Amino acid sequence: MSGPGGVQGPGMLAWLETRRSRREFADEPVPKEVLARLVQAAITAPSNTNRQPWRFTVVTAADKRKQIAAAVRARADEIKAIIHRGHHAEDFANYGDFFHEPLESAATIVVPQWRDYPDLIADLITSGGGDPAQYHTARSMQAELCSTSAAVMAMLLQAHAEGLGACWMAGPMIAKPEIEALLGIKEPFRMVGAVAIGYPLGDAPPPGRKPIDRVVQWVED
Repeated sequence: MSGPGGVQGPGMLAWLETRRSRREFADEPVPKEVLARLVQAAITAPSNTNRQPWRFTVVTAADKRKQIAAAVRARADEIKAIIHRGHHAEDFANYGDFFHEPLESAATIVVPQWRDYPDLIADLITSGGGDPAQYHTARSMQAELCSTSAAVMAMLLQAHAEGLGACWMAGPMIAKPEIEALLGIKEPFRMVGAVAIGYPLGDAPPPGRKPIDRVVQWVED
């Protein structure tokens, strides 16, 4: 059976399996209309009670991109120096370079952000004289963060469809205060990593994936 637009299930799965995280990019800008489609794709994601708790800072200015990458590099170097004083220098090695290198060649850096909302169910329980700690409500799964994560995944898929490479990175969080100051990100919004985007260079090997029988539990009876 085909879905909307004639997309068929097996074909869609085969296409999804071609997506890769790309960390090296050509020196070529990404048109603004393409970047706008990436954001438009992101905001199709579901969210808790449709609160849409996300925001995206799209950085194409070369000076800001350089400042972001430099801030992450500086923090990574600090961490590397500390680790080298201990017994795990080889474990860390050049791993910290992955925190900033994709940012340095990316044509665009997107900084996704999310915000928390009051836990309505918890407030209602409290108003009735109950203890919300006795119940698992949306807050216990960080629903707004989950929603924003779904939005970023939709952005990554749209980037793949546009012929772009992208890498959603947790590493830049080591320079969270510096990046938020550079971009004017303030509470209640909080960054959740950064996405390096550009036209990819070279080929990327297929990532190792756990087989389905290791990640699924079927409840059929």
